[in-house]
Amino acid sequence: MSTTEGVATLRAWFTEAQRIVFLTGAGISTESGIPDFRSASGLYSRHTNTNVFDIDEFHRDPRIYYGFAREFYGITRGAEPNAAHRAIAALGWLPGKKVTVVTQNIDDLHQRAGSDPVWCVHGNLEWSRCVRCGHRVKTDDLSETILGGEAPRHSCGGVYKPEVTFFGEMLPEKDFGEAQLAIGQAEVLVVVGSSLVVFPAAGLPMMRRRSCRYAIVNRDPTDQDRSAHLVIHAGAGDVLHAAVPTEQ
Repeated sequence: MSTTEGVATLRAWFTEAQRIVFLTGAGISTESGIPDFRSASGLYSRHTNTNVFDIDEFHRDPRIYYGFAREFYGITRGAEPNAAHRAIAALGWLPGKKVTVVTQNIDDLHQRAGSDPVWCVHGNLEWSRCVRCGHRVKTDDLSETILGGEAPRHSCGGVYKPEVTFFGEMLPEKDFGEAQLAIGQAEVLVVVGSSLVVFPAAGLPMMRRRSCRYAIVNRDPTDQDRSAHLVIHAGAGDVLHAAVPTEQ
């Protein structure tokens, strides 16, 4: 099936369905200038970034993460929602549509595009919490220290950690539970920009009903392509902008 045919099929699904869920990964935000993690040029391609999201490494030396965050946080703060984020939000504004976003991303581009609800199964960068006393603060309030490459600390002496799920930590219980519930009720599930290799989030599509139509929009093949009803290997922005109906 050509990309044009795939987009037409996806558009028909969106028109017919009421409950639609998007599961998004880093690939949807690359078009906003935020680098992904696992591609050949992704953030993990640099050996210095390999363990930046390891919770044991963070507790051992938080400067490893904050050295990385100096660049990454600056990029995410300057990024804007792209055509894919805006198309998903626009679909949710159409009469009779219940569109849920489940994202593996830690940026806030879906929220700023206007999607609601957005369940962040890997946490997000919006808030940070002191690992010693639990004090919670907007991460933007720590920006001067973060952009300086230093580890921000509370007055108690504890270091602040973003409310991002590091490797070795449990996923956010509420967000993951709501994601499972939404996918279990979906008529259409669309994975966008995810390599579908990081579990347990990569197992979420398996929660769908047998009657749920399953599409994958990703530039590169994934391990779940064979189980999807529709696969489009193309950029998320072009595909979703064309596939979302402008009116009912």
